[in-house]
Amino acid sequence: MITYTRSIVLAILAAAIVSVPGQAAKHYDMLMSGYYDGPSVSGTFGFADIFEKVPLGAELELGYSWTHTGDPTLSCQVFINQNQNNNHETINTGGVLDLGLNATYPLTQSYGPVKFSLFAGPRMARWAVRHEYVNGNEDFDIVSWVWGMGGGVRGTMPLSEHFNAILQLGLDYYFRSSIYGHDATYYPDNANINARNNGAGYTYTYDDALRATTVPHIRPRVMIGLQF
Repeated sequence: MITYTRSIVLAILAAAIVSVPGQAAKHYDMLMSGYYDGPSVSGTFGFADIFEKVPLGAELELGYSWTHTGDPTLSCQVFINQNQNNNHETINTGGVLDLGLNATYPLTQSYGPVKFSLFAGPRMARWAVRHEYVNGNEDFDIVSWVWGMGGGVRGTMPLSEHFNAILQLGLDYYFRSSIYGHDATYYPDNANINARNNGAGYTYTYDDALRATTVPHIRPRVMIGLQF
């Protein structure tokens, strides 16, 4: 799905660029690393000055973050075996794969050699983790696709003719979405499928699934890197 969506976004970006006659858009790439609820890396493919009279740019960013994986014991109870597994020895892996499409706009204010610009646009992310229960004969994935919006400010300082240093501060907001694990799916309106219970008459809800996971909702992002 993410490959298909990325192809659509690239096609839209390319169409926007070639639709502006006589304007030589400036291509750039960026590689960054930083923090996004955990260590994060990203790559960006962008164009500046794609219109003649408005200094707008457009860029596509793909990133991956090794975020917190949630509560494995509560996850097992909510998604699998109705409060039967109390094994606290687990191996937990996963994180967030995110795709963003940004419009960019340069600010006139600069501080010495450092120039600033704003960026904002839609976001799509896939939160996916795997819990393995040592000696529990059980392992499973929990997955959630979320859509949202994000933006921020970027500082750019030239290092040489072809390289710039980047410092980027951003904030992303994702709408709540379904959370799937094993054969249970929890929805924000609690129209859940195969919701588990605790064995004492309580049926787990979407809020319980949220407590068991760290699906993105509102997240700041701090990144540094190179533009070339």
